[in-house]
Amino acid sequence: MAKSPSQKSRTNIYTKKIGLRSHHKAEEFIWGIHPVEEALKVCPHAIREIIVAKDKLGIKLEGILELAQKHAIPVTSLSGKTKTTGQGKPDELNEHKSSQGVSARIILPNPTLDEFLVKLKDVSGPPLILALDSIQDPHNLGAIIRSAVAAGVNGIILPRDRSAPITGTVIKISAGSVFHIDICRVTNLVSSFKMLKKNGIWIFGTTKDAAQPIYDADLTVPACLVIGSEGKGLRPLVANHCDLNIAIPKRKYDIG
Repeated sequence: MAKSPSQKSRTNIYTKKIGLRSHHKAEEFIWGIHPVEEALKVCPHAIREIIVAKDKLGIKLEGILELAQKHAIPVTSLSGKTKTTGQGKPDELNEHKSSQGVSARIILPNPTLDEFLVKLKDVSGPPLILALDSIQDPHNLGAIIRSAVAAGVNGIILPRDRSAPITGTVIKISAGSVFHIDICRVTNLVSSFKMLKKNGIWIFGTTKDAAQPIYDADLTVPACLVIGSEGKGLRPLVANHCDLNIAIPKRKYDIG
């Protein structure tokens, strides 16, 4: 059985120089007043265009337009009957009933693992990372991101091929929390674990059959908490490459 972090040490090499590689940036549509407003406040440089419905203008939308003007972001106004933007792109205002009359084209940052680790050096105290294995439902992913930001998690790692992508739906459900945390997409979770371990980070897998509950685990060290899919949990290969597997007990409720 693997020893806990309190029983053995791992060399921290955050100060090691890490080579940076270029990364791909994906364009996405986001919609809804709060997500667009958060994007304007946190990363206005990433917004390429804001689209508003003429018949939905009100105090909140006017505030968004003022922020857009402040940051010199192009704004396209559409009538309620318009189905495409002036550039021939799908009109997200009509496709999504929860758009609240505003959407935006945005370039989502996609840092490499090297870049992700470099940014962790600026964290005060031991960093806490969340790695998600095969989370397929975009609503679940958005809710997890929102909870992670609220809990003070410093970054999230997602596999490219075994996860829901970061879409407008995920951003909407996260209430714009996506813009407040670094999210790194990796080709292989197990390979990323090896890099995290080299940088002094402990990998804690959450499995239902683990003997040690999460409440007894020492999470005061640099840690990466790994959560599995909605139905099957962690894949065996992923669980086997964790330093320690811990259980999150279900709370029992008395009924009647």
